[in-house]
Amino acid sequence: MKLYAQHGYGEGEKITQGLEKGVISGAVYGAKDITPDRLSERLGEISKIAPDAGRLFDPQYYVSLIGSDPNIRLGKLGEYPYFKVRRRSQLESNQLIADEIRKAVEFQIGLPVTAIISPNILISRSLDSVEAVIAKNFIRQAKDIYKEFSDKRPLYVTLAISREALINFTELESFLNDVTLLNSPPDGFYLLVGARSIEARTDLYHADVIAAWMLLNYSLKINGYQLINGYSDLLSPFIGAVGADIGCTGWWSNLRMFSMDRFAPEATGGRQPVQRYLSVNLLNRIAFYELDALRKMIPNVVNGLSMDAAYAGEPERSVEVLQSWEALSSLLSSLTVSGEVFKNLGKCADAVKLAEELYASIKVRYRLDSKSDDGHLEPLWEGMNLFKKRSEM
Repeated sequence: MKLYAQHGYGEGEKITQGLEKGVISGAVYGAKDITPDRLSERLGEISKIAPDAGRLFDPQYYVSLIGSDPNIRLGKLGEYPYFKVRRRSQLESNQLIADEIRKAVEFQIGLPVTAIISPNILISRSLDSVEAVIAKNFIRQAKDIYKEFSDKRPLYVTLAISREALINFTELESFLNDVTLLNSPPDGFYLLVGARSIEARTDLYHADVIAAWMLLNYSLKINGYQLINGYSDLLSPFIGAVGADIGCTGWWSNLRMFSMDRFAPEATGGRQPVQRYLSVNLLNRIAFYELDALRKMIPNVVNGLSMDAAYAGEPERSVEVLQSWEALSSLLSSLTVSGEVFKNLGKCADAVKLAEELYASIKVRYRLDSKSDDGHLEPLWEGMNLFKKRSEM
């Protein structure tokens, strides 16, 4: 499984450095935080820096249904020729959907991207809803419209589902039956699982959500699709274990978890977050000062990778994401092998068990803050077991 950068505000040289150091294999740029002209320039620059790197563009069309809210922060989205605020009732027209797909695809064909991502809306409440019908119409029409342009690059269709909609197993099964039986299927899917808030860690670290996200990838993979999972961050190894091809994560919390909160008014008066260190063995990030306290007592919290040297004390903010990408890439390399689902799940289970043992050692010596604790491990166990049950593995 490969790791891509999830682009957002404050890119600087992060993606360039990540590619040069080999800790990411590509990037997914988002419309909100870059102008069309600058987007084309950056994609061209990346193609020269790392010719083999994946270069993708998320049109972020799913914002169109909430764009009429005067408090929504559209950023640069309004500068893109395909983007227009829409009402749900308008998108019940198949002809309008076709026109929207055509405009978004045509824009991307003129970019130096390595694949095209077709737009879609977010299914916010239920997979048995008008929203789901609209989303399926976006999926069904995408490939035939793309064929009009005679472009040879792969086509991925956006499939964005809220965690509330995803966890209804009966509806998910029915939805997947419809999506996997297409007359003109795309090459793959750009999958997004939406949390209610970027601060709600338990929204995604929940057994039902993890199991459903794994099942979504597993079912689509066995039907021959390539799968890019946006904003998948530390859940990437677990969805990679069952078939995902690419996971994505970025440098802010809103680039590590997908939520429409990202387009809400920005909170004022906040401080920059404490720099964190992604520990492979903990399957989690801990504060840099916690790493300082633990590295001598419990050496196994340290990864033994090249970016560890930057954490001799308080690290530069610019290296935090590079360390995170390096650690996550290491995890993906050790836990995921294409086509080896049963073995991969065994490796993931071993990794969770190791993390439990390490946390047990820490608890008798040191108290971690709530973001660094082991609250993510039980949902991972339960999610994997629930996936095995539902997939009859």
